[in-house]
Amino acid sequence: MERRHLAECGSTNTEALQHLRDGGGPLLISAERQTAGRGRRGRPWQAEPGAALTFSIACPLPAALDLSGLSLAIGCTVADVLDPGGERIRLKWPNDVFLDGAKLCGILVETLPLPAERRGVVIGIGINLKPLPAGADRSAFATGHAALQTLTPQATAATVLDALAPALRALLADFETLGFAPWQAAFARRDLMAGRPVRAGDQPGIARGVGPQGELLLETAAGLLPISGGDISLRWETSP
Repeated sequence: MERRHLAECGSTNTEALQHLRDGGGPLLISAERQTAGRGRRGRPWQAEPGAALTFSIACPLPAALDLSGLSLAIGCTVADVLDPGGERIRLKWPNDVFLDGAKLCGILVETLPLPAERRGVVIGIGINLKPLPAGADRSAFATGHAALQTLTPQATAATVLDALAPALRALLADFETLGFAPWQAAFARRDLMAGRPVRAGDQPGIARGVGPQGELLLETAAGLLPISGGDISLRWETSP
């Protein structure tokens, strides 16, 4: 897989998508600074230069491959690399990584059609490295702000990327043949929402883990309701 590092760009996902449109192969692209980083549902990803690791992986895959649960498998892989003991990092369906109850990392998966029955898949990952400075405005961080250096003080963008890159390459190879099912138990071990009152979009219920395609299993008054990712937002319910 080709690796490329930019001093600055709008968004590594945007660069990776264009790379695939131009006929490029597997690519890992990172940036020291993003001026238009984005998360799920178009939310901006905010980080000062040097305070976060931001990168994207571009990969052409078969168009027929079911990508259900891919963001969860990515989250499991990131969590296992950063916190192999599984003591402090948890996963929030469908694409967030939490450290000590606050958001550490976001994952954004985007796709585009390619010729010859292929589909371009771009995985964007942003990981907070440094804590916010004293007095920083925290209003933009609705789910809190966690920093990897509170878990691993010596962590840098370079060392974290070097650790994650081979694990994510292996993940993509395995996912292409196995789908999400092998990661279902791994996600369950780190599931931040399991057993808690939540609201998935407008639907309240109790989170009961995920199914073999990565769908959220929501216990409702009408029974167990499977909910797929898409643009559904999952949040804690203030009252059961």
